[in-house]
Amino acid sequence: MASPAWSLLMLLVVMALIPLVLWALKRLQNLRPAGAPRPLELAGQLALGPRERVVLVRLNQRMLVLGVTPQQVTLLAEDAAAGFPASASAAAGHAFAGVLGALTAARPGAPR
Repeated sequence: MASPAWSLLMLLVVMALIPLVLWALKRLQNLRPAGAPRPLELAGQLALGPRERVVLVRLNQRMLVLGVTPQQVTLLAEDAAAGFPASASAAAGHAFAGVLGALTAARPGAPR
């Protein structure tokens, strides 16, 4: 038979391990191989007002231009991502206005 002190010590060890294991699981679920593409990535954004903005989002092999307000998100344009940088760090070298213009140029009825 184990003494009550030993049982209490083991209970405290198990209780101390619970937050450690939860922290490790949280860290491990976000790991992905080096160089693996991210399925959803914010490539750029342009503020139009205090709470309105246009954002450029890469979703797998597509680029989406979205209008974002506090009430809704609207798809403004969509195109294949082949001609655009592969990551946000590469997109920093390109002007956001140029990328936005390239996406909206082929759209019928797009402002000139």
